[in-house]
Amino acid sequence: MKLSDYIVTFLQKKGIRHFFGYQGTMIAHLVDSIERNPETENHSGYNEQGAAFAACGYAQAKEECACAYATSGPGAINLLSGVADAYYDSLPVIFLTGQLNTYEYSGIKGLRQQGFQETDIVAMAKPITKYAVQIRNPEDIVEELNKAYHIATTGRRGPVLIDLPMNIQRSEVENPVYDMTFEDKHTDAAVAQQAADTILEALEQAKRPVIMLGHGVDSSFSQQKLIRFAQKRQIPIITSVLAKSVLGYDHPLNFGCIGGAYGHRYANMIANAKSDLLLCFGISLCTRQIGTKVHEFARGAKIIRIDIDPYNLQRDIHENGINEVKLQAETGAVIDCLAKAAPDTEGISDWLNVCTEIKENLQAVDDATPERYPNRMIADLSDMLEDTSAIAVDVGQHMVWSYQSFKNHEGQKLLFSGGHGAMGYGLPAAIGAYYATGKPTACICGDGALQMNIQELEWVKRENLPVKIMVMNNEALGMIRHLQRDYFDCLFAGTTDGCGFASCNFAEVAKAYGIPALRMLCDAVREEAPEFLEGEGPKLLEVMLEHGTFAYPKTCLGEPIHNQQPYAPKEVYDRLMDL
Repeated sequence: MKLSDYIVTFLQKKGIRHFFGYQGTMIAHLVDSIERNPETENHSGYNEQGAAFAACGYAQAKEECACAYATSGPGAINLLSGVADAYYDSLPVIFLTGQLNTYEYSGIKGLRQQGFQETDIVAMAKPITKYAVQIRNPEDIVEELNKAYHIATTGRRGPVLIDLPMNIQRSEVENPVYDMTFEDKHTDAAVAQQAADTILEALEQAKRPVIMLGHGVDSSFSQQKLIRFAQKRQIPIITSVLAKSVLGYDHPLNFGCIGGAYGHRYANMIANAKSDLLLCFGISLCTRQIGTKVHEFARGAKIIRIDIDPYNLQRDIHENGINEVKLQAETGAVIDCLAKAAPDTEGISDWLNVCTEIKENLQAVDDATPERYPNRMIADLSDMLEDTSAIAVDVGQHMVWSYQSFKNHEGQKLLFSGGHGAMGYGLPAAIGAYYATGKPTACICGDGALQMNIQELEWVKRENLPVKIMVMNNEALGMIRHLQRDYFDCLFAGTTDGCGFASCNFAEVAKAYGIPALRMLCDAVREEAPEFLEGEGPKLLEVMLEHGTFAYPKTCLGEPIHNQQPYAPKEVYDRLMDL
């Protein structure tokens, strides 16, 4: 069979039906094979970066492998931000790039370019992929494709890239194989049981345990098992931002997102200052989560870390790793072992009551903060987006407002660009999430973020996708503006109107694309937005905010992460710290 047909059929047999990319000469054979396969659909974005982020959103929402493609040279390079996003957030995505014919290579070492639109994309992609390879002989494709898929979907998952010269795409595969067996080095039942025993023993000694849940617990089945384990033992759960939607907003064990700068005030206090045992499942505990003074995090607690990635475990949280246990194991296997253990708690524990009191009091502090009016607007929007399966949130202040205040219901996913933090992610990720779920989705963007991939509005219109687009427009790059106010004497270089930055009227732009759109002030959202957002098909809602918006609570440099600005009243803070 034709080699490009084999690739498409292989991926289709692995459950990939939707392919995201942009047509080009050097990838044309692959795109033709996608189009001819009755079981697959080709979806063209308007920039390869948008296609790559769509694949990331698909992988996040479906919790399965995705695929994006591009032609050689500039097309392949445009994929790279999406490749990096998949790498840092552990998303299994197969990236396929076209390349010039193998017979066009000269063999001259040091030659800058072999032919038109030729770039060594494999060398560029290697630092941000689990595996990257160029196919130089048709007979290699069977093993390399099977191998790449295995690598992407096992262990700490992540992207792979296969570079396909044009003459290789159009050649033939004599013996197609779809299920090669590779050694799985990540599953060890004895190691998982030993890790579970260590956790259970620590729980017997602890009085104030907390489960820290990260994106490394990457299957819904394992996540729900861990939640049931926590329910039986009445253990509060704190998540990373990427794992926020594992629990519904109102779940009684949901005690917010950890964050060194912008985490929930109550999550930071419970984890950093009140717990005596942190059980960390697939969460990196990077400085973005626990603050830059790493060794001061949770000094009064024993920390047990379960992670499949040995490099994450090389970092000490406590100084010299004292009172810290690092267990390299597959989190799902450890959770399976814990699920078999008998519960030892009945009723609501005193510790859970303490956590609830901390949460209620510090939520009240934040609710009374006038500058947090965007958070209240986000909470209102969450009620209007109840029918969406996933909400892709871009990068900026609106990301903080969303993970702090969006009231996701059980099963509704919030998608973020976590480690890469890529502006321009939100709209294409919401598109990919729609194809993954088959249900309406939404995205929340800032005025800076949307302009990064605004061209994908045409994709939304062309296929009449049920994507609701929310643009928080403060006519500024608000997070950097906040930084400039505090550290650069209010010189707002490149962040506000008149200083090298400006925003368009997004409602009018959306209308030009043929998408129904409405612009309104923030304080009108609660009353006027519900009627506009009703109905099927795409909509764009532009919400106008003050230029000087802020994301609060925020940890001031040098402060412990649980004492954030604006500071809680001293009597409230002291009383909660004494609980």
